[in-house]
Amino acid sequence: MRLGIYCDSGINGGHEEMLKRFMLALVPSTQVETLHILVPITNEPLYRYVRDLANAHPKVKAIGLSYTAESIRGNVIALWRTMRATAATLRALRLDKVLIAQGTIASGIAGLFAARRARIETVSYLPLVDEAPANASRAGKLKWLVKRRLYRMPNAYVTLNDHLCGKLKTLAPNARAMVLENYVDDRFSRSTLTKEAARATLGLPDDGTTIIAHVGRLNFQQKRQDFLMQAIERHADAFARTLVLIVGEGPDAARLQETIDASPALCACVRMVGPQKDVLPYIVASDALVLPSAYEGVPLVMIESVLAERPIVVARVSGLESYLPDALLFPAHDHDAFVERIFAARDFPLASLSAAFRRRFSREVFDAQAQSVVLQAGDARNAGVEPTARHSDALVK
Repeated sequence: MRLGIYCDSGINGGHEEMLKRFMLALVPSTQVETLHILVPITNEPLYRYVRDLANAHPKVKAIGLSYTAESIRGNVIALWRTMRATAATLRALRLDKVLIAQGTIASGIAGLFAARRARIETVSYLPLVDEAPANASRAGKLKWLVKRRLYRMPNAYVTLNDHLCGKLKTLAPNARAMVLENYVDDRFSRSTLTKEAARATLGLPDDGTTIIAHVGRLNFQQKRQDFLMQAIERHADAFARTLVLIVGEGPDAARLQETIDASPALCACVRMVGPQKDVLPYIVASDALVLPSAYEGVPLVMIESVLAERPIVVARVSGLESYLPDALLFPAHDHDAFVERIFAARDFPLASLSAAFRRRFSREVFDAQAQSVVLQAGDARNAGVEPTARHSDALVK
């Protein structure tokens, strides 16, 4: 099989990290003859990774895109020109199938349209599925109708859990929908770093101060750091001897800093530490982590925290209750329950949940599933093919 992977994201976030692992899992498959990977040149970390992968493996070919989804967003003419040029590229590669990385169905559409124009079987790697809007305006209803059409375009879907898979089967009944769960480096479960050592390394207090961490992209719409700030302000006394660390970067970083600076309660306990290459020390240093998101796929930080045996308090959204017990979940719009869960979580026993996560989110399981879903997605010719689940250790991060 001549397989293509298309990603036009200008962001190097969690979905792109999982895409890298997906690429790596496909390299050793004996069913994949060549692997052509198209990513933006301006997404330097992602492009560098693909280029290094191509240098390490002759079957991998790196192809740089001159645009990102963000650079053509809202420009219909640019989208049309980009789609036509990309379709010509895909035809020239003579691909049997192309995997398109889509954060949502509206992202990566230049690649989706191009693959359809080139008459190549398309598999969407889609972590987030939209909900039909309630009480939408006329424009909102029209936008949803367009999205409904987009959901019918891919031949198959690869998503992150049964909850999202079920939603896709409703939206795209003629497309095959399959689950590929994330995997996390086992160093999170095997680390010998202690809480005391992590705090000393990071210059954090170890004097009885409770440390809470939020790790993720700074985006109020999805990750709701603003909701976290509201909860702290409403319960300032509860956070009197607490340090809240905000780890990450994103479009709302400046707004978040302005919110903190304008509030004495937030200034007293919230610290923005920016993006970190390695979040493990911050996870280990924490008494608990928080993730009050409005929607999620399967967040890596949730898995990483549980593997490191640190409780993480998560909004009950997107089927995340299938991963965590009730004690670590809160109703998405309830500030009081959120704060209550945060401080109760410090004493929650995690050993059995961590052991279950180690089995469920292992690299061995991921590699075998990754090869299987791509080989079988929407292709009856590959029914019954057993994937070769050998590791390629080059470029493992």
